[in-house]
Amino acid sequence: MTPVPTISITDPDLESKDYMPSRASTPVVPDSPSIFDVVKELENEELDMNLNDDEPLNISEEKELTLEELPSNSIRTLYKHKSILLTGVTGFVGKAIFWKLLNSLGGSVEKIYVLLRPVNRQQRSARGRLQEDVLSNKAFVQLRRTMGHHAFDTLIEDKVVPLFGDLSQPNMDLSDEDHALLLQNIDLIIHCAANMDGNESLKAAVKTNCLGTLQLLDLANKCKSVSGFIYLSSLQYFNQDAKTSNEKHLYPLPTDDSAIKIFTDIMHSADDYPYAPTYSNCYLFSKSLTEHLLVNEVVQKRLNKTRQYPIAIMRLTSVGPSVQEPLIGWADGVNSINGTILLMGKGAKVIQPHFGDSVADVLPVDYVARLVLGCAATLSQSNYENAEVPNVYKASPSNRESVVEDVKKEEYPSSIRSHRRTASQSSRMSVRSSTFIYQHMLKNISSNVSKENDAASTFPIIYQVSNSKVRPVTWRVGYESIRQYWIKNTNITIPSAKSYFNSPRVNPANPSTNSPGLARARTVMNSIKEYYSNQADNTPISVPPSVQSNEKTSMAAKRSSVRLSRTVDKAAKLAATVKNNMYSSPLNMEDVMEDVNHNSNFYSLVRSIKTVDFDMEFDPSVVVPDDADGHFWVNYLSNAAYGIHYYVCQESACRLPTPIYGWSCGIQIADYGSINDDNNGYHVISRQVNSAISSQSEVVQRTARMVAHVKALLIHNTPVGVTNTKEKDDVWLMDLDDVLDDWCQDLDVINSDKDKRMALGKWRRKVGSNDESVKVIVLNDKRVNLAINQITQNAGVPRQTAVNEAMKILMRMSERTQLAFVWFTGSFLRSLLDNLFDNVRVLEDSLRSIRQTTMGKRVVYVPVSKSLLDPLIVWYIAIRYQLPVPALACDESMSQMGPISDVYRLAGAYYLKRDKTKRSPLNSAVTAAYTQVLLREHGALAFYLERSRTRTGKFQESYTDGLIDMVVEATLQTNQTGRISVTAPNAISRVASETHHPSPPGSPETPRSGVTSPTMSIDSLANNFSTLQQQFQQRKIHKDVIFVPINISYENVPELPHLIDEVLDQQPSNGPKQANVPSSAPSQRTLSRPSETMDRRNKANDDSPRKCGRVFFGVGPPISVLEVAEEFNRESNGSNLSETYEEEIIQALTKKIHESQCKALIVPPTSLVASIILYGRATQGVCIGKIKEFMEWLKLEVLDSGHLIDWQEGEDLDSIIMSSFRLLDDQKNIIIDGKEINDDTNIKVNDHADNVMALSYYSNQIIDVFLLDAFFAVVYLSFFESTILEDEFMDRFRFLVQLLEKEFVLQWDVEEKFSTVIEAYIQKNFIRRRDRQLLLLINMENEPFSYEQLIFLASLIYPTVDAYWITSCSLSALEAVPMLPRCIVPLLAQWIATHLITGRRTIYREVLSTESSRTAVDVFMSMGFLTEIQAKEKLSPDAQILLHELGIPTSEILIELSGQNSGGGKTPVSPVDPEGMIKAVMAQIEMNRANSNMADLCQQIDTYRLGAASQRESFQNVQVFQKCLRQIKGILQANVSFAKKRNVQLPEAEDGLAQLVYSLLASSIPAGDRAAHARALRRISEAYNLR
Repeated sequence: MTPVPTISITDPDLESKDYMPSRASTPVVPDSPSIFDVVKELENEELDMNLNDDEPLNISEEKELTLEELPSNSIRTLYKHKSILLTGVTGFVGKAIFWKLLNSLGGSVEKIYVLLRPVNRQQRSARGRLQEDVLSNKAFVQLRRTMGHHAFDTLIEDKVVPLFGDLSQPNMDLSDEDHALLLQNIDLIIHCAANMDGNESLKAAVKTNCLGTLQLLDLANKCKSVSGFIYLSSLQYFNQDAKTSNEKHLYPLPTDDSAIKIFTDIMHSADDYPYAPTYSNCYLFSKSLTEHLLVNEVVQKRLNKTRQYPIAIMRLTSVGPSVQEPLIGWADGVNSINGTILLMGKGAKVIQPHFGDSVADVLPVDYVARLVLGCAATLSQSNYENAEVPNVYKASPSNRESVVEDVKKEEYPSSIRSHRRTASQSSRMSVRSSTFIYQHMLKNISSNVSKENDAASTFPIIYQVSNSKVRPVTWRVGYESIRQYWIKNTNITIPSAKSYFNSPRVNPANPSTNSPGLARARTVMNSIKEYYSNQADNTPISVPPSVQSNEKTSMAAKRSSVRLSRTVDKAAKLAATVKNNMYSSPLNMEDVMEDVNHNSNFYSLVRSIKTVDFDMEFDPSVVVPDDADGHFWVNYLSNAAYGIHYYVCQESACRLPTPIYGWSCGIQIADYGSINDDNNGYHVISRQVNSAISSQSEVVQRTARMVAHVKALLIHNTPVGVTNTKEKDDVWLMDLDDVLDDWCQDLDVINSDKDKRMALGKWRRKVGSNDESVKVIVLNDKRVNLAINQITQNAGVPRQTAVNEAMKILMRMSERTQLAFVWFTGSFLRSLLDNLFDNVRVLEDSLRSIRQTTMGKRVVYVPVSKSLLDPLIVWYIAIRYQLPVPALACDESMSQMGPISDVYRLAGAYYLKRDKTKRSPLNSAVTAAYTQVLLREHGALAFYLERSRTRTGKFQESYTDGLIDMVVEATLQTNQTGRISVTAPNAISRVASETHHPSPPGSPETPRSGVTSPTMSIDSLANNFSTLQQQFQQRKIHKDVIFVPINISYENVPELPHLIDEVLDQQPSNGPKQANVPSSAPSQRTLSRPSETMDRRNKANDDSPRKCGRVFFGVGPPISVLEVAEEFNRESNGSNLSETYEEEIIQALTKKIHESQCKALIVPPTSLVASIILYGRATQGVCIGKIKEFMEWLKLEVLDSGHLIDWQEGEDLDSIIMSSFRLLDDQKNIIIDGKEINDDTNIKVNDHADNVMALSYYSNQIIDVFLLDAFFAVVYLSFFESTILEDEFMDRFRFLVQLLEKEFVLQWDVEEKFSTVIEAYIQKNFIRRRDRQLLLLINMENEPFSYEQLIFLASLIYPTVDAYWITSCSLSALEAVPMLPRCIVPLLAQWIATHLITGRRTIYREVLSTESSRTAVDVFMSMGFLTEIQAKEKLSPDAQILLHELGIPTSEILIELSGQNSGGGKTPVSPVDPEGMIKAVMAQIEMNRANSNMADLCQQIDTYRLGAASQRESFQNVQVFQKCLRQIKGILQANVSFAKKRNVQLPEAEDGLAQLVYSLLASSIPAGDRAAHARALRRISEAYNLR
């Protein structure tokens, strides 16, 4: 790399010496490259980078160089042993520079002297004010957390020297000691302090800005070794309508007097100096005057021939929040553009209405900090001795006057005419042509700048710092980005950019005819009046309070409101100053080139910093990339609005609005058409329908009403504002009828481009174009014909009757949508999702992967079942991003859910019986045939693997409904013909008249094979393996089917309260046996008169502004059916093809889909916070500081596991935690102790069942990520000894996996997983292997945090272990009664759990869940402890009648103890019972016990519970099993049993069984009273205040 000589703060010869003022300085002209050479080198480097794109630079993997390893001309080396004086550190820019000094140069600099102004008498020390006003800021708190508390505190103590001083006072109000200290040590001065209030008196502004700067210059002149002085200014343009800026000129003063005279007159006169109209406020005038005074100082030094040090003036445009450092969106105070963004969020007009097409020129503060520190390192001492001082800017650039000669100045115009463009031209120039502008600038900058360099350089060096000419956006676009943030995160209505920027243009030829000044004044006054009048109505922003006290809530809200009011007041006060600092300069090529010519210093500085910044710590292009486009600035301004909201307004419960790089937001409603015109048809679903009857406002109201209706059904289970089913359905039906009519008549929809409809499959054609042919194909399907033949032959039914039945099944099942309905559904879902969620995020790489792998193939989306919205979100993402849009395969129960079912139907849902036992052979055949038709004709399907939504957040086992079988069959076999050419009625008649089942001709795309099964024709594969191998090779690529596993993560599931009710109270639809169907109950519709419906429409409005956070659309690795089949065949090598061949392929596919779904998980931080809060139950809560420690650790663990997490680098951790509290419903589910929230605030769960289950749901969403570690932690903590045998550790690990593998859907190789986890924790130094033993190294005494990590990991599955333990305790009932109805066990376990919770035997309310107890019974049965038998076979008729009266059907399954467990383990084990002997031996192997009965199983599970190791010697829980048995026997000891009350004589065992069921189900319920039945079921969980 070519060295750039202008990089040193001091002359290289003086680097190791003290720079004494008396030392002679001989200027040496360096052989420095020209701007042309610099730019040429830049172009060559960019060309090389483009050629090497296949080898991307991974900065994160580079080793950070030490100071000794860095080159001598690096920035960090040049700051070595330098002492810096920094002013304005309590301000916005000053804080950013101070943070950057500490973060990047803390190890290099000698000292950082900070000048602080004492603001009150209570601040007795400068270090106290530094701590209070600077180091307590979130930026420095985060830096302290990142560096480590000790390292940060040491750095502040050793390197930072705060001093009290006041720039406006004589000698800066420094003490003699402090003054001497500075004179002795200062090497560099960075002057950031300023009075930015344009409403202040002129004398106050000049006193701070001018006098303060002069005093700093005087200090620098007296310093022994000062090598640079940097002065920051925001004087980009001296007048709003100025067209260009210029680094070679000073801006004119308002009179002919010299700067010294003007300054002296102001300081000694009480009258205001007439600075208008040249400058609009005293702040701009004082900054311009300061520049003149700086130049006068330089001239004076030259006249006196005294030593001159480098001086740089950095003219900054409006400085805004950060891009990435110290935190994304970080802001402080309301100076500069920060106050403007805040007032925008309050609806005030703070930007001139005619500025819409002007450049939104905002400098990120971290960009400024890098430039300032880089400038200080690259100041030259060798080329300014003979440089000219800047001249005064004049209207004609050819007329230049020297300040040195002090000649009389001419009058300057008060305004400079600005070139104008239309709005459309400006938008296109600002965004679409930005790349061309930048490339053209690079090509022409060299020639233009080289001409400028022919003249002598100026000194002081002026840098005109601006982003206005490098791919900016206009204020019209920028305003809309800011507006979208505020309206999404507050309840304030803000006018759109179209209505905001609507003022007429100013005619520069005759300004008086336009009266722009009066119009602008009225706009400002009206805005301020409107703001102050509405200020009391604004929603207060408050810190999430504790749920314990309403007083605390109101006090916190009041404090927050007062703080916000003061902040807004200050912003409103500064609004005029900020507005006057903006300029009207539309972007055009002439301005770009003129800016390059006049501001070469800035471009040269940026290039110089890049040359010497070896570790990329100061390169400004890291913050604002050279190729930054309109999307970058739109995202930046959105993040800036967040920064003002969060850091300045201190609204704690908000998060970054923009997605991480590489992510896309699926419901982005802002129409940035000027940025991205190619939106792939998204405008069709993002626009409002064109109605011929209703106005646009009525259309908007109708859409809002429909959205509120569906939202209320999801969240409240009933629409808000209506009282009965009839009313709510009538409102919905009328709205739906009207909106569908509008969409069908909208010509823009009807005539939409064909390219935008390609992903719609069969729906891209007109309705009815292929419906009849589908019927014919289905009826000619081999499986359907075979089923029809079986019916006619076996049942003697006429063939026409069987065909008619098949037609009914098909018509009831088939989807019924069309193109206009599809577009409406997409538009409605966008509105619904936007109303429900903050955003829906999907990884762009995932979208590309789906497009690539499914191109020319058929696709089946398989989401994890969590919410009713899952299939609709999959459908919406597909249509939003032009992916194959699927038809939705749904259970028939989904068709009875009112408006939600309507949305499903319009999205192309078809309804089928998923329960194979309830499908007839004909129904199964028609279902398989229609599924294959949809795959062929439409190309995309979507369905669940699970039977129903998860009610606990855990993964569920796949449901064997045959859908995957049908897809595999459609891929590998031929059962249908191609498109039928004969007319449909004739074809159907032909099918009905067939007496035998003919074999239709094979499809030209698929091979033929014999089919014997009406539902699965893959049977012949085992007998034709060699033929299939050839067919696989010859098969066309588009016949393959790709499964796309999807895992949608919710920060807040809308219908979670209903899921919790189901899992806690087991609300059944038909008796205690719960049907796994969606929770929304069907509603019978009855129509009313249209007039009645119209009158009731406005009643159905959602009064809840609740948002459910974010949704993350995770996509796992796609799975090809053909590839899985081929792999399976290769592994079998054509042999050992059993009769279960097809089942094994289905199992392999199902396993791969499940594994891929697990990989697709995107971790929401809400789940991490929920799991940490639940962990805190063992310690009576967890403080926020501890939550932060766990969060940072868990983030690393998640990333190491290969999963994605919604946590951006640079995002403030406090905002993540506080927003998680809000999403977790902190008012209900969480208790926050204390009035203030800080790191010591204790957080705990509200310990009621429904509150715990809500947090548990979100915690369980991520349990799969940590599951292996959790198993290890539970086993580790189950040992009391520090040294144990590895085999014993393995035995416990194996048993735990065997116990919980069904609960967590595990398909592990236990040996492999054990080896993996042991090696991992040996590497982490948690354990050590010695001989055949394991040393447990971690405990609370030697490694407290590591031990807490183990407890946290174990706490993820401790509730499940307790649930299984309690279930085993409840099965002690089998010693009192010989058998139990299986459906009653969850209720019995819940009843036992209430006693153990109140007896403090468990701290986990999750044990009240009926899901785990139900699964535990299956596990115990698979382990051989239980057997099942039909009630009809075991019970007498009288007993069956009594149980039926209690809601237990006669088809119910009974469970009883099996083998040696019969009689509660009392039956001896002997060779007479060989089955019992085998089970006993197996139990001994698996559990290390000789006599395994249910009591032993209970005790074995107890050894894995929390604290079991410490309880082993005290045997506190050994007798729990017997105590539970006594509790159960107690409810059986009634004076008169239930059977005797019914005058029924039963055997003792059956009598006890009936009495137990009666006692649990509250025997007073009359038969058929479901409401009373449900209330009785609630009594268990409410009995001990558990709800």
